[in-house]
Amino acid sequence: MNNIEFKHLISNATYCTKYEPIVNVKTDEVYAYEALSKFNLDNRIMSTEDIFRKLHHNNELFFTLEKRNKELQVRHFDMDKKLFVNFDADIFVSSEQKEYWEKFLLKHQEKVVVEITENGSDDEASAKIIREFSSWLNKKDIMCALDDFAQDGSMFSFFIMNRCQYIKLDKSFIKQIKYNMNYIPFLKGLLQTIKMNNQKSIIEGVETYADYDFVKTLDCDYMQGFYFNDLSFER
Repeated sequence: MNNIEFKHLISNATYCTKYEPIVNVKTDEVYAYEALSKFNLDNRIMSTEDIFRKLHHNNELFFTLEKRNKELQVRHFDMDKKLFVNFDADIFVSSEQKEYWEKFLLKHQEKVVVEITENGSDDEASAKIIREFSSWLNKKDIMCALDDFAQDGSMFSFFIMNRCQYIKLDKSFIKQIKYNMNYIPFLKGLLQTIKMNNQKSIIEGVETYADYDFVKTLDCDYMQGFYFNDLSFER
């Protein structure tokens, strides 16, 4: 698929948002929601992951698409909760982009938590953009979360981690522990470090009652996953 075909496909796609709950581990109450993009493409030609992977090579289209998406995600969210919104630093590059996102994020500063994703951080240039983005968020007092901590292929950075109020632990932790329980002390130590740093922890990938039951034994702040599907909604 060439760039012209891809641009036409994206421009004509039907878009909606799924709001997935982030649940308090101690009380089981919904603390916040994460806005997840969903695209309805003809014949399911591409997955959402494939779409964003290809968009990294077209900054202008990526920025245009995300302007629309983020506006809709916030506008359609009418819950009295925080809203976690995924942001890729690659759409925060030019002066125009920085000016737009500064106005947008400061407008929704009390509600929106920026999830810093690493979908395109496969080289040093992208890693530098992410570091600059996290520094900018910190300087502007905009809440942020480090997404998918410990995901395969993700970049570990004390610099970025230290600038986030929330650390989201990737679902790979729960999956690995099912095969090797020696990772439990490592997970507990990480959760303790997050707490000592006055940050909040969120464990992702809670998909079954067994996962839920296990996370309830941990000194973790929040949890998220398919197990809470009945609490999610689409717009």
